[in-house]
Amino acid sequence: MMRRFILITVALILVYVALIQWKMWGHVKRNVDPSLNSAQGKHADGTQQVYSFSFSKYTETGAREIEIQGDSADILAEKVKLVNVIAKAYAEESPVTVTADKGSFNKSTNDVWLEHNVVATTEDGTRLITEKLRIRPESKQMESDIATKVKKNNIHIEGIGAKSDSGIGKVVFKRNVTVVVQDPNAESKHPTVITCDGPLDIDYKANVAHFQKNVVAQDERGTLSSDFMDVIYNNSSRRVSKMIAWGNVEILTKDGNKTLSDNAIYLAEEGRVILGGDVNAKYQKTEASKEQKDLLL
Repeated sequence: MMRRFILITVALILVYVALIQWKMWGHVKRNVDPSLNSAQGKHADGTQQVYSFSFSKYTETGAREIEIQGDSADILAEKVKLVNVIAKAYAEESPVTVTADKGSFNKSTNDVWLEHNVVATTEDGTRLITEKLRIRPESKQMESDIATKVKKNNIHIEGIGAKSDSGIGKVVFKRNVTVVVQDPNAESKHPTVITCDGPLDIDYKANVAHFQKNVVAQDERGTLSSDFMDVIYNNSSRRVSKMIAWGNVEILTKDGNKTLSDNAIYLAEEGRVILGGDVNAKYQKTEASKEQKDLLL
């Protein structure tokens, strides 16, 4: 008898618990389902629920690799679409902070795609500016296929397409490159402007840039053109210190004098040119000056 009474009591308790759970489920359903589509993050009136999204990735050794923050309507998707994006890509020495109006984060590859007003800034003030940028944390690279600018101190570079390490220490511009080096001397208003078809490889740590194809360098003293050119930058004076040109080298001075050679070294700080290989000179004056003859070494 006692055993039967216990079984009936337990059964009644289970029925009571099930009834309470059913009522609670019905209450949640009435409050959630009409107003929010959880799969899409959309309310019945067409608006979206916006969530804060944050992600950090570390290497196997525990070093930070990338951090990304932004606002998203669907933080659970495999490819998270973001607005008001702030990303930090960590290089060997210091991070670069990248901001953009919008972008997306791929959870499977960890790649970050950014668009509209993309600006990457290092701790030393170097800035990479473009409208589209892809960050690859695994290879520690950033890449853009469209017009891109890099500004550091008094050197401004722009071209079509660029690839950089995550610290913007080394950058390769693909084509249609223009480099403007503004002389920090307040008395000089004429910058050194160098253009090339590309590519251009620039190493900011070594202060050297390698130009390729139809290279033309101009300043207030004249024009130097060649197939290839290395430009060495003095980081202390923030001026071009040397240009090494080779392949169909042509130098045209502001006086109209022209020299042709296989290669040339322009020592900018000394204002002197050393020509090499086959040399041909054409002067406007009948007799060349001693300084002009000194160029033919």
